[in-house]
Amino acid sequence: MTRKFVAFGGCLTLMLLISALLPATVLGASGVAGSHLAAVPADTTTPAITVNVWQAALIAFGYFLSSSPWLFGLAFFTLYRPLVAGLFVGLILGDPAQGTLIGAAINVPILAFGSYGGTFPLDPGFAGWVGVTLALAGHLDPATATSIAFGLGLLGTIIFYSRMAVDSVFAHWVDARAEKADIRGVALMNVVPGQIYLLIVSFVPVFIFALNGPAYVQDILNSLPLWVVSGLVIAGGILPALGIALNMRFIFRGAVAAYFFLGFILMTTTHNSMSLVVVAAIGLALAYLHLNFIRPAAVATQATQAVSESPEPATATDGATAASPAAAVPARRVTRGDLLKSWVLWTFFAHANYSYERLQGTGFAHAMTPIIRRLYTTEDDIRAALKRHVVFFNTEPNFGNVVHGMVIAMEEQRANGAAIDDDAINAVKSGLMGPMAGIGDTLSQNTITPILLALGIGIAGGTAGGTTVPTLSTATGNPLGPILYMIVISIVIVSIGYAAWFGGYSRGRTFVTEILKSGTIDRVLVGAGVLGNMVLGALAATFVVVNLAPTLTIAGARMNLQASVIDPIFPGALTLGLVLLTWWLLRRRVNPLAILAAFLVVAMISAFPFFGPGQKNASDYSYEACTSSLLHQYSPCGAPPTPTLAPTVAPTGAPTPAP
Repeated sequence: MTRKFVAFGGCLTLMLLISALLPATVLGASGVAGSHLAAVPADTTTPAITVNVWQAALIAFGYFLSSSPWLFGLAFFTLYRPLVAGLFVGLILGDPAQGTLIGAAINVPILAFGSYGGTFPLDPGFAGWVGVTLALAGHLDPATATSIAFGLGLLGTIIFYSRMAVDSVFAHWVDARAEKADIRGVALMNVVPGQIYLLIVSFVPVFIFALNGPAYVQDILNSLPLWVVSGLVIAGGILPALGIALNMRFIFRGAVAAYFFLGFILMTTTHNSMSLVVVAAIGLALAYLHLNFIRPAAVATQATQAVSESPEPATATDGATAASPAAAVPARRVTRGDLLKSWVLWTFFAHANYSYERLQGTGFAHAMTPIIRRLYTTEDDIRAALKRHVVFFNTEPNFGNVVHGMVIAMEEQRANGAAIDDDAINAVKSGLMGPMAGIGDTLSQNTITPILLALGIGIAGGTAGGTTVPTLSTATGNPLGPILYMIVISIVIVSIGYAAWFGGYSRGRTFVTEILKSGTIDRVLVGAGVLGNMVLGALAATFVVVNLAPTLTIAGARMNLQASVIDPIFPGALTLGLVLLTWWLLRRRVNPLAILAAFLVVAMISAFPFFGPGQKNASDYSYEACTSSLLHQYSPCGAPPTPTLAPTVAPTGAPTPAP
């Protein structure tokens, strides 16, 4: 089995390195980034941004940090998100505002990204760090960057799968140290081998992509027909529907679903001029009213039942209070410093050696090392304690801290003579990790993070709806968006993890059941549903772009099907219809990757010039595209805009240009 994991991980690593090297070697890309761009609308007067060796190294190291544990377990919520990656790539390349804008646009389609139990649909970190680099250096508009970033995200999964396979080997190295009762060795084996491998497998490909990729992407785009590039832009406008619909699966239900339409209508009727922060404020007020006037439905019944049915310790119904005289006044007591150190180790290193075979198992053992050192003195006791905690374990790493607190309390009782054996401790771990993962993932990955990301994206200024799609020459991002997001999400996540850890220890098993029975989780989920639906509706109106291009000529008058027929009846109807259709397909269990592929195919077909001369050459691209394809990527079609010329002094004998 070990050899299979090594072979599998090695093959994946080799595939990634080959794919990263292709732009610079096999496919003949040359020069530095940002040399030219003829096929994509952009500001040609803007100086080219080049990526030097040190900048590429910083970008690659930033991506490594986004997947590593070194930011107190917060990298998954911060650097791993394209919104935040865009800010830092922009800082490295000298344009944080535009980097933020592009990162916001890339983040919308993967707003609902989540990793559950080792599953990994795509890599947002790779899409963000590499995608923003390619877009900034190549002067790509956000819509085109979004389309390219999706492919990069799928490619980045090779890193994840490789890491999960190879880390399984390192888990056996942890076993060897546990067998020798080596507490320090268990901690080192959980961190050092896995992080060295992660540094290599993440740094090298991103460094090569950042250094050589922009020029390669430019060469490819310049060689494509104009309608293909237009198709990429169209895809960038409709792909956000997938990310929004993925998030709707968790909160678009029951009475709170109506708030999605309210947020959408608010944004469309104000022509996208209303700030998402204002929409969120209205959502908070409506959530308060909803919770006070509408009785929330029970949404945590299954979790409550799962907790109540999980196996009990051998002699105790509460992990904190064993029914044993020997445990009444413990001779060996865990100090608050031990608890704090254990929580810090878990928060840092829960995923330091994340593997297919154990998932968070070695991270759990690492977190227990201060507790084992405090409670056990003989080599046999230490060996037994380490071995019972290196087994498979997986839960949500913040809300799930309740499990750790309870296990620490049980270890304390056991060390003082309570009849609690290995099976009792492992029964509590296995019985509670699933329900707490369900509750935690629902709140952290599916509710809190997407809502705060949406607000950060709104502050960042990443508007893609209405009448225009911003390009690097016409829109400027606001770095305050990712900065505020990082601050708020960090405070929320750390507070939850701390409270769950110490609550689990002090109140044991009752901490979980009391919260569930009190209805606190129900109210949080319902209130978040109101706020989340409001924000998602506004986000759909802001970022999803669907514009019908065909224009009829009747009695000499031009009539665009969307501008003249659909929008006067219901502005944004096509956008809303696309989002709801995507949500319905996901409810029917259609694979999201299949929907993604279908969107790309539709975008390409819709961009082909079926009906007229437009898009066949660049000279009439801006005006005739409305009559030549099914969809148009920039604005609802209508009469061509009248150009406004700056006052000029005409040469002698030359006619003065008409205004």
